[in-house]
Amino acid sequence: MFVAWTCCSGARAAIGMAPMDKSLFSGDDGIAAGEMHKLEVRNGEEAVDNSLKAFGWNGKNAVGCVLLHLSADNRTATGGQFAARGRLAREEVKLEAAKVWKDAEAGPVLTVRVPGGGEFTFGEGGLCSDYMDSDKIDHCVTTAARGGQPVLQDDFAAKGIGGFCLRLVCHISKAAKKTGVTLSYTVLIFPGTAEEVQDVSDLTKSPSWPGMRVAEGEMALLPHPAAPWGCPVLPLLRTTAAAGDEPAWPTAEELRARISWIMATSEPAEVCKTKKALLGRWQKYAENPDEFVAKKGPLSWPKPPQSRQTGRQKV
Repeated sequence: MFVAWTCCSGARAAIGMAPMDKSLFSGDDGIAAGEMHKLEVRNGEEAVDNSLKAFGWNGKNAVGCVLLHLSADNRTATGGQFAARGRLAREEVKLEAAKVWKDAEAGPVLTVRVPGGGEFTFGEGGLCSDYMDSDKIDHCVTTAARGGQPVLQDDFAAKGIGGFCLRLVCHISKAAKKTGVTLSYTVLIFPGTAEEVQDVSDLTKSPSWPGMRVAEGEMALLPHPAAPWGCPVLPLLRTTAAAGDEPAWPTAEELRARISWIMATSEPAEVCKTKKALLGRWQKYAENPDEFVAKKGPLSWPKPPQSRQTGRQKV
């Protein structure tokens, strides 16, 4: 999935966030010719992996990237999305069912294998993934007794066990001229299916919608450019037609603007430590949406330059 730019026009940086170092955005030339061919990805997610590996990714560590979708002639970026790759948690996560679901009885334990970054989709166009339902996640429920016998799904309702979903939320945490941009990430669990969670409030679309943490860490934003081109990261380019011997690409100005629209959505999640605190927050925000305030990350990505003729941002 990807988002067309008409859907991304609401991207903004939270007030109070420190702007990123201007030196990271030095230079206004295009991307080095020797790098462009490595940025082109065709069909399949494996092509994204291969491109990142060509720029030094080891195939294991958690990383993030910006994927731009090009028009049929490759001259314009028609849409884009953030994408994550790599391992987000080293071990399975074990949670007492009673600490996840409102009516769950004491005893059962939920064990979750946190999906890899590539299993999350980012359909809204920002750094926050879509909600991933439990039927797409490797998990099991067992008894608390030694040896942990499986709890049959037919017994879930009687034990107060329901569905759950996960979400991956990233935000800009560190940026240095030599090492590039680093994102902090949080994987959150929510007591209920994706549909049930989103039915609570329209605010569930916000990356800051409260959840309980099951994993966290940092990931590099890749690929790093070999030479300054006005942006600290290169975009991967999803093409529908081969570039050919003399390819025509979107201008560097357009590519930088597209990246900016996605990265300007940097917003941390609100993390609750207990089920009681979580459900209390949900009720509060559902009944009083004006009290909901999006979390502010430490750094904000600069917005695209504005046209002097129209006053509108160039997209």
